Amino acid sequence: MALREYNKWIYIGIAAVVILVAGFITAYLLLRPHSKTVVQVNGVTITQADIDSQTAFPLSQTPGIFDANGGAANKKDIDQRNLNAAINQQLLLQEAKKRSIKISNQAVDAAYNSIAKSYPSQAELQDKLKQAGMTEAQLKTAVTDNLTISALTKSLIPDASATAAKLQDYYNSHKDRYAGAGSFADLKDEIKADYLNDARTSAVDALVAQLLKTANIKE
Repeated sequence: MALREYNKWIYIGIAAVVILVAGFITAYLLLRPHSKTVVQVNGVTITQADIDSQTAFPLSQTPGIFDANGGAANKKDIDQRNLNAAINQQLLLQEAKKRSIKISNQAVDAAYNSIAKSYPSQAELQDKLKQAGMTEAQLKTAVTDNLTISALTKSLIPDASATAAKLQDYYNSHKDRYAGAGSFADLKDEIKADYLNDARTSAVDALVAQLLKTANIKE
């Protein structure tokens, strides 16, 4: 997963976290990750399981992604991209910690409960977790990590940064995207979402590039 492709997911809200992590449970069953150390990032170990977790979401959405006819690179190439993504994720989590960004237990519980509700019953969720060799604590860790990076990203580009002037400039620069969809006034909410999406992706790209320059990465 290329940096910008990866960064499209990292400032997602609770609803998207629910989709990502719920898909992760299903894909985890197929991947059966193990704990072999692959790389260390500033002293923190990234295992093959961490890399596989990066693969889990696209696999859950597109089961044939590794097939010969899937139109994707082979699994080795995808694993390398996801190793890069796992490194980026760890750097962002470390940066969030430095900035004292913390997710409340209430927010984690709300996301976890939404995931649980996506299953017909609590028993089925527990069965999926058991089959995958996961615990509720591990699932909550995945939720917490995603919410933490989301919070970090929003701190880089707050909602309030989307001023009327910036939105108008963004609209003027992307008129082809909105051609025939309506006027600026009609599309203001959509334009704001697109502006923040692009601005946050660029901000995270820049932050990761900066962090990589000084990171101690050992394979």
